[in-house]
Amino acid sequence: MVRRRLVPEAAESFLTLARPSVGFTVRTGAPTSGSTIGGVPRTTPFVWPVYRREPMLLLAQVDCAQVSPMLGAEWPFPTQGYLLFFHDDEFSAPFNFEQGDDGCQVLHVPAGSGAEAIATIPALALDAASMPSLPNLRDDADKALGIDIIELIDLLEELQPLLPEPRHRLLGYCDTDTPHPQGHRPLLQVEAEQGTAWGEIVNVSFWIPDADLRAGRLDRVRRSFEVA
Repeated sequence: MVRRRLVPEAAESFLTLARPSVGFTVRTGAPTSGSTIGGVPRTTPFVWPVYRREPMLLLAQVDCAQVSPMLGAEWPFPTQGYLLFFHDDEFSAPFNFEQGDDGCQVLHVPAGSGAEAIATIPALALDAASMPSLPNLRDDADKALGIDIIELIDLLEELQPLLPEPRHRLLGYCDTDTPHPQGHRPLLQVEAEQGTAWGEIVNVSFWIPDADLRAGRLDRVRRSFEVA
């Protein structure tokens, strides 16, 4: 389809921009394994992150053993344990539309038991599936490819049934209109679900510098969010 729609040079460039990602969907039932939104940490004990002396909220737990086989060499983090995604639940961190904010933290913690749930939300089990992610209008793909924006819009509309956007995504391109921190790419995107209680905020995303992603470094992740 891409090669039919675009001239050969633009088609090949577009396809090389594809990124692997993992799409998550909420499933019913109590989570027993795998990734979750919220929940008690399934890890060994760790120091709970704080922002301005207040505990951050544990928003999501990504099971490295679940997602690493789906991403292969594109996964730079450990293949066991969990990535824990925390954020300032009051959204009180100063927000910069160019850089997001620092009201968040992402930790890798070994799997285990004994971790205390200091600030979290009821657990939602997540099913995971490998999903290719392609650039879109938010990423100025038309300029990068040197094609007409109408041509790109027509292509993306035709591709949409084949590449649906999941409600929650690990890696890939941004699926929402949230501000993009410069020099970063989305690490995790989470849409509001029943129980997240964000008020007018409809999604929260965690962004990582490109170089840090390649290095598997988590200490400079930033947060962004979209308001309805």
